[in-house]
Amino acid sequence: RYERTPCFGPCPAFILEVNSDGDARYNGRRNAKFEGTFRGQWDEQTLRTVAEAAHQSDLKRNAGVYDNPLVTDLPTKRILLGGHVFIDRIDAPPMDGLYGVLDSLISVTDWTATGQ
Repeated sequence: RYERTPCFGPCPAFILEVNSDGDARYNGRRNAKFEGTFRGQWDEQTLRTVAEAAHQSDLKRNAGVYDNPLVTDLPTKRILLGGHVFIDRIDAPPMDGLYGVLDSLISVTDWTATGQ
C-alpha cells in the first residue's frame, strides 16, 4: 500500500494497493494524474522492482512513524510493504528512490476505470 494525503496546495492525493499476485487497485483522489478508481496488473518483474527499491531505500531499517502532531498542514506519505510501515509526515529519512519508483509505476500501469 502506498498513500499520499492531501495538502493545502496541488499535492497529489491517492491510494495504491497492490497484492502479492500483482492485482493493483488505485484510487486517485485529487491532483493525481489519474482521478477515480482503477484496476491494473503488475507482473513479477514490476513487483521485484518495487522490492529492490525498498531494499535500496533501507525500508526495513527506516520503518516507523515520522510525525509531529502539532504540525497540521503537511501532506503525508504512507507505505505498508512486506510488513513494514513507513509514515512520512515530517523529518523522515529520505525515501525518494522508493517514492520515485512507485510514482513512475503508477504512471505507466495500464489502468482500467472501475467506476466505483
